[in-house]
Amino acid sequence: MVTAEIIIKKQADDFKDNIEQGMRRDSHLEFKSKLESVLYNYDENIDKLIFLYQTLKHIDTYFENHQKQCEYMENPEKCNKSMHFLQCKFFTEQEIKRLNPSYEYSILRPNINSNLIKQNLIELKKFPDVARLYQNALDKLNEERFERNLLDDLRLMLETLLKEILQNSKSLEKQIEDLGKYLQSKNVSLEVRNMFVTLNNYFAKYQNEYVKHKNSVNKLEIEFIFNLTSTFASFLLNI
Repeated sequence: MVTAEIIIKKQADDFKDNIEQGMRRDSHLEFKSKLESVLYNYDENIDKLIFLYQTLKHIDTYFENHQKQCEYMENPEKCNKSMHFLQCKFFTEQEIKRLNPSYEYSILRPNINSNLIKQNLIELKKFPDVARLYQNALDKLNEERFERNLLDDLRLMLETLLKEILQNSKSLEKQIEDLGKYLQSKNVSLEVRNMFVTLNNYFAKYQNEYVKHKNSVNKLEIEFIFNLTSTFASFLLNI
């Protein structure tokens, strides 16, 4: 079955020719202009994210292949071609951040950590399925809708991220032992390991008690849970 994701990725594959055009002085600006234009083809942030992640994948491949033969491998700023790819990557990451402008959070949810959200979206490019769940929750947050579903998206996002990182298929509630071992393997201190595992355990209990089963959500807690989930994700992505 041909899904929207398959179609969008194919369109991004076709777009990759714009990444490695002539290395003129302003070629990166031409790429930026074309990237901004093509994103108008998509109404939903999720669709834009799929396109941008696929484009980032192609940019990274071009850059890595070029680095293998570049005489300035240790100093890419001296190579016009390397700088072109890095600038294309920068513009693509900027578009990902632009999906969630800070001013919307400052108006609707002033306590939301928008900078952390934007950075997480960049770092989640290696986990696109996780990123889509995160973006779903963000879109609902921006529109102030489906707040129970919003928190359910966050639960599933964290659960999916842990499955990806820990390479298992366990539910969020059953990840405690594997998570502790993983954090220890990353030389995380005992105190922080215990803190993180304990918080994760209570996070799972909260979701089961107030979101998954009873459909009862205290709106005052939404910002806290969103920031907590973002912090969990950032920690896991950066250790």
